[in-house]
Amino acid sequence: MVVKVGIINYSVGNLGSLINAFRRVGGEVQLIGPENPHLVRSVDALVLPGVGAFDAAVKYLSQIVDYINEAVSSIPILGICLGLQLMFEGSDEGVLRGLSWYKSWVKRINGPRVPHIGWDLVRVVRPCPILTNDDYYYFMHSYAVINPGGEVPYSGITKYGNDQILSVLCDEDRLVFGVQFHPEKSSRAGLEVLRRFLSLSRK
Repeated sequence: MVVKVGIINYSVGNLGSLINAFRRVGGEVQLIGPENPHLVRSVDALVLPGVGAFDAAVKYLSQIVDYINEAVSSIPILGICLGLQLMFEGSDEGVLRGLSWYKSWVKRINGPRVPHIGWDLVRVVRPCPILTNDDYYYFMHSYAVINPGGEVPYSGITKYGNDQILSVLCDEDRLVFGVQFHPEKSSRAGLEVLRRFLSLSRK
């Protein structure tokens, strides 16, 4: 069964590797933007990708945010890197409010090197259907939710310096998921995350 995947196109950066990764795991990709927001209602899963800056992405999403909010709890939604950060109230990277689906703030990381680039361990602390085992994934970011509290439904963390970075968000009740790493750049383990995400649309 082919799963129709809608990827929000912020019109910045290259989505080619993400598109190819979803196609490899059985996804039929549809790019969605202000010119065709109604397509959110016709896809089986929705992705907020990890390209661009926070405020620029918020401004872009403001043109289609009603459609995106409507999709919550209806179809699986995956935020990748910046896409995950947009689900929170705001970010130190900008001044605009995020989607505010979750009550926390995105902060500049304080690890040994900023940005945090390269492979790092994601430790699963709570069960999540998109990621069940500890493994290494590829990160590329300067901001993250740090030391997430109980109000955030996180299931994976990554230690960076003295901080615990929220690396996997898992809200099964609302069908909302997020990863701070880039699954499309994370080889076998990353493709498995995308495959598991798509499988949720068939349930």
